[in-house]
Amino acid sequence: MIEFLAMAFFVAQPTAPSATDGGTRPPMLGNMPLNNPVEITAKLITGERNSATFTGDVQVKHRTLDLKCDKMVAFYTGSREVTRVECTGGVQAQDGDRFARGERAEYDVPSGVLVVTGSPEARQGTTYLTGTKVRLTLGSERLEVENARIVVETAPLAAPKKGKGGAKKP
Repeated sequence: MIEFLAMAFFVAQPTAPSATDGGTRPPMLGNMPLNNPVEITAKLITGERNSATFTGDVQVKHRTLDLKCDKMVAFYTGSREVTRVECTGGVQAQDGDRFARGERAEYDVPSGVLVVTGSPEARQGTTYLTGTKVRLTLGSERLEVENARIVVETAPLAAPKKGKGGAKKP
């Protein structure tokens, strides 16, 4: 029953466009178009009029973002469109080659901006960052870190190959 409620509020897997409309119609849930569905799973959900609280192994998927945490509160409109989520405990976010983690996160769904706080850490490619606030913007390579400390890893140099019999003579 809990899974069903979560699905009714937020979850909708995109479906292939209909062949009868030339493939132009966005995916639908009933008669509502799903341009950018937010998929949320958790062990327990408690729903209220304009919000729902998810606890236990919470996972959120939206566009290119994969977000995990211990507890999340999702805020939505009367038509059940998720507008904002607040995550606490063991927050981990992955968007392409960018990764962030911390103790809290706020995600603004319409803008695609995720802000991680609580001893946040971030990684993008070979760059590792720490600071007081990490901000990821979905759909871009943008990564902002306030009060940042950065470590750029470099690839180790390749050791010269040794042939049989030791080094070559000049």
